[in-house]
Amino acid sequence: MRIRLDDMRMFAALAEAASFTAAARGLGVPKQTLSRRIAELERGLGAVLVARTTRSLRLTPAGARYAARCAEVVRIADDANRALVDADEREVPRGTLRITADPVFGEAFLPPVLHAFAARWPAVALEVLLTQRRVDLIEEGFDAAFRIGHVDDPSLTAILLGPARVRYCASPAYVRRRGRPTAPEDLARHDCLVVRPDLAPAHWPFRDERGAVRSIAVAGRLRCNSHALARAAALAGLGVAIFPEFASAEDLRAKRLVSLLDDWRIDAGAVWLVHPSQRLASARVERFVALALEHLRAAPWARQG
Repeated sequence: MRIRLDDMRMFAALAEAASFTAAARGLGVPKQTLSRRIAELERGLGAVLVARTTRSLRLTPAGARYAARCAEVVRIADDANRALVDADEREVPRGTLRITADPVFGEAFLPPVLHAFAARWPAVALEVLLTQRRVDLIEEGFDAAFRIGHVDDPSLTAILLGPARVRYCASPAYVRRRGRPTAPEDLARHDCLVVRPDLAPAHWPFRDERGAVRSIAVAGRLRCNSHALARAAALAGLGVAIFPEFASAEDLRAKRLVSLLDDWRIDAGAVWLVHPSQRLASARVERFVALALEHLRAAPWARQG
């Protein structure tokens, strides 16, 4: 009996999920179909691959060895298919490009990048997820991400865009009216613009004289879960705000905001553009990365340090 690649793909998915129900859901087939195909595969091979009970599933020793080989065969086949598709895409990129980013970064910087990409390559559909959650690009099928902090995943290619410092800011009018804080403890006498997703009590991070990070409790007249609202309030002179440098650099450069407590500010790593380190990278991803770098490396925060 000839073994079909689809059956090997199904068995590799079953071995990874360790569940007929979960594997069938991931493959988009009925559970009964998956069970029947695995049984046919076992008959064709003349070997028992899966030991089934009413409550659990485990691979036999032969099944474990075969699952590893199946996963490798499926990966090679997918790479070959991707290479063929990408060769055609070199002329006209097609398909779907899936991007994820931190919400503050995404709302501030992604619109012109996405608009330019959509205008240049209309055959590519765009899916964008803005979330503070660190998305597993490979597991969840995303092509690229903009990340804040540190990147230490060897399965990802990471491109440094710029520093991710923290800035404490207020409008010139607020500083004239209320004075300039000279130490973190002075914020107890100021109105702070608190941004929290759950509106819980807030603590802001500061770096002390020894370089250690400590937190100071802050409070003020405005509490919200939106950096856009906090920025508008800061520009209106309602209080002191804390922003990532990439979200405040333009306002600081234009003197709409002034920087406070610079001696105590902390570094939060860097801003990165990451994508899976695949041997055969998608042309869609390559062109998106090139376009994003063209736009973002001109940003004022990206030119600094």
